[in-house]
Amino acid sequence: MHIACLDTESTSTGLSNEILELSIYNEQGELIHNQLYKPKKVRKWHFAERVHGISPKMVEDKPYFSEHIDDIQKIFDASEMILGFAIDNDIRLLKKYGMEKLTRKAMDVKDLYWAVFKDETGVDYYHVPSLVTCAENCGYRWREGSAHSAMADAEATLFCFNYLIHKFAVKYQLFEVADDSPLTDDQIRKIWDYLRHLHKEEKHRKAVEKAKGILYLVKTKQGYAIYARKRSLTEEDLENFKNKGRKIVYQIELADSQKGYEDLLSKFAPKIIGGENYYKAFYDLDDTDIELFRGYTNEFVDENY
Repeated sequence: MHIACLDTESTSTGLSNEILELSIYNEQGELIHNQLYKPKKVRKWHFAERVHGISPKMVEDKPYFSEHIDDIQKIFDASEMILGFAIDNDIRLLKKYGMEKLTRKAMDVKDLYWAVFKDETGVDYYHVPSLVTCAENCGYRWREGSAHSAMADAEATLFCFNYLIHKFAVKYQLFEVADDSPLTDDQIRKIWDYLRHLHKEEKHRKAVEKAKGILYLVKTKQGYAIYARKRSLTEEDLENFKNKGRKIVYQIELADSQKGYEDLLSKFAPKIIGGENYYKAFYDLDDTDIELFRGYTNEFVDENY
């Protein structure tokens, strides 16, 4: 399988972010592209320079990245897989220069690390450690002072990939594999497909959890009010309610609290009697309305699942 394992270093200047260095290894561990670049617009990048060590003087006589786009695009076009660590950042930057067909080929080694170690270490999908930490946990030995150059980071990323795909295959029992044997293209594709499945399931799980919440129907001196919370009210919240003369009439736990909040506000809108605005209104509700609130339920629909 033709693989391009990349890393970029940049000015890290927000919308004006420009590439300062790009390194690419192939699946054989050969460095097939390694170049410093001079940015066209940005002249100083103090914070980023402290991280990767690339100074304006180091790139003052280097080519612009735009001069190499065609050659680099050919590397990516010839690759079935594009590897990186937190590769979304690299792809976002490369797309600024008009580079195409990257996302569908991308495998994030950060995701691979999460899938392998999430049960063993409890690492959260959204808080995977840095490449330096991940590489060291995979047994990689950094050359002194090399971390954070594009070449060193791309090399470490490829090492992690080769280490982790073996661990991944064993953990998820995808096929039998010896530690010292290279995987076939079909085996790598099987790992890739299963990693996509895990990624999709984790995104869905997070979306489901994020959508959950609690709605409170509260009786106040001004009328009834609806409060939306992601978690149960604390003892301090309840004490504040009591001090302000507010009484919780009912609470309902919903799969999609935001949708429930919008639905009930819409249903009760004709009975608004005051409040700051639509979302902070007071209502004149009768027993039928209260029963409607009490019996309300819904389901969460993940449109991306």
